[in-house]
Amino acid sequence: MKQFTETSSKPYERHHYRVWLCDGSFKDVESYEEAQHVWYFSKTRPKIIEVMQPKRRSSAKGF
Repeated sequence: MKQFTETSSKPYERHHYRVWLCDGSFKDVESYEEAQHVWYFSKTRPKIIEVMQPKRRSSAKGF
């Protein structure tokens, strides 16, 4: 059986989240824990949590 080794001890988070509220507004967050916090502590009632791909940071191109 093949064993795998850990290559990074950093947290693994591949998605961003958008919490949609009933008034049509939304809040974008970078972790599921943040989305849960918005869900439970928002003054405006939340409607859904949308899973999104994180925006890729473009590398600087040039000389």
